[in-house]
Amino acid sequence: MKLQRHLAREVGGKEYYKWVITIPPKHVEALGWKEGDELESRVNKGSLIIKKADLSKRHPKMTYEEFRDKIAELLKREPQGLNWTEIKKRLNLPQKVPNNLWVRMMENDIGLIRKLDSRTGKVIWRLKEYAKTDEA
Repeated sequence: MKLQRHLAREVGGKEYYKWVITIPPKHVEALGWKEGDELESRVNKGSLIIKKADLSKRHPKMTYEEFRDKIAELLKREPQGLNWTEIKKRLNLPQKVPNNLWVRMMENDIGLIRKLDSRTGKVIWRLKEYAKTDEA
C-alpha cells in the first residue's frame, strides 16, 4: 500500500491537499467492495480503520419536491426570511449545504429570493411574494 498526497485546489495562493491510499485489488475483492462504495474511517490506537459505511443509519434521501415544499412552507411562516443555518435547524435537514441545482430550481418554482444581509453578512432566503419591491 502507498500513501500519496495530491493537490486538491489552490485558493488565494494557498494550496489544499487530499490524501489517497492505494489498496491492493486482492484486499478490495476479499472485502467485497466495489467502485463507488461509501467508506468510513476512524483512528484507534495509532491505526486507521476503514470499513464500508452503514447507510441504514443515515437520513433517508429527500426528493426535490419534499425539500422544496418544506422550504416553501417554512418561509411562508417566516416572511422576514431566514438564513440557511436557521432553515436547516428548524427543518432538521441533514445536509450541510443546500443542493445548488435545487436552489436554482426553487427560484423558478416557488419564487425563492436569496439576498445578502449587509448588517449580518448572512444570505437571507425569502419568498418573492413577501419580499419588498426594491429587493425583488
